Amino acid sequence: MTLEAVKNILDSFKDPFLNLTANEMHLEQKIVIEKRAMTINLIAGFPIELLEINYKPALLNELQTHFAKYQITVAISQFIRAHKTQMAGKGLRGVKNTIAVASGKGGVGKSTVTVNLASALARLGCRVGILDADIYGPSIPLMLGQTDPVQISGDHYLPVLAHGLQAMSIGYLTQTDQALIWRGPMLAKSLIQMLDITLWDELDYLFIDLPPGTGDIQLTLVQKIPLTAAIVVTTPQNVATLDAQKAIKMFATTGIDVLGIIENMSTHVCSQCGHEEAIFGSGGALELCATHHTTLLGELPLDGRIREQCDNGTPTATQQPDELTDVFFKVAMRSVIELAGKPINYADKFPRIVVE
Repeated sequence: MTLEAVKNILDSFKDPFLNLTANEMHLEQKIVIEKRAMTINLIAGFPIELLEINYKPALLNELQTHFAKYQITVAISQFIRAHKTQMAGKGLRGVKNTIAVASGKGGVGKSTVTVNLASALARLGCRVGILDADIYGPSIPLMLGQTDPVQISGDHYLPVLAHGLQAMSIGYLTQTDQALIWRGPMLAKSLIQMLDITLWDELDYLFIDLPPGTGDIQLTLVQKIPLTAAIVVTTPQNVATLDAQKAIKMFATTGIDVLGIIENMSTHVCSQCGHEEAIFGSGGALELCATHHTTLLGELPLDGRIREQCDNGTPTATQQPDELTDVFFKVAMRSVIELAGKPINYADKFPRIVVE
């Protein structure tokens, strides 16, 4: 009876920061009750630093309220697994999970979102990388700030290190003011080659900042790169959600799971008077999620500090914690929690089959 009561609490109690239950966070639960001692072990498939700070003490307090006579211990551990890609049995060398970040059109802040998601997860202790796949307009080097030049080890590039991230971009390999006049097939081939020869160092997550749009280049990339999942970034107005819908359909066609949608520039808060206004409309991403049965991962504000910090090479998620950094941490956590519920890649668990 006590065991059932504990399970009911775990099923209903929500993390005060993320507003998710243990089941919604896909936490594995091991409950042991012996006499007056209760031990609850929770295993997460994502970084647990925020759970240790927010969820664990709150859950412990809730349990002690209901089971005052028990000595209660709550332990949380993490095990970030490699999840299945759209290419059966395939993945990238040195990378557990590869996540494409896409938008149907330019100008929605996709690269800004990418660099802040990656920075937030790195700050939470994950091994994270970014591949800047927007060869015509590589902006990741600017957003990550000054770095050492790309190093070469044998036949491989070593990714640049910045803010605890590993990063690679054509912007690190060419002059910043140099125009790349490449046709689509050459562009796609160059990107795949750059990805292949970069020696990623045991990443939990690699974010690929895809070029905007859903044309031949994007389609070639998502067909030839083993991707664990995708995130679609949009702004609220119809002209953006219409194009975001095309990106969702592109991933559906190629068998890639969409973790969810991030609505950028949802509202603007005036720095002078505090008035909040939905400049680009409201509800666009939510409606898109309902139509395509996917998750709204979060709504990000239109805030001048985000632009300023990224322009200075110090992304918002690397700043001292406040209400603005919290928004990015919530979206980053919701993204990897959604991923934790996806099928595992068991390709490496089986021995090589040889036909004689």
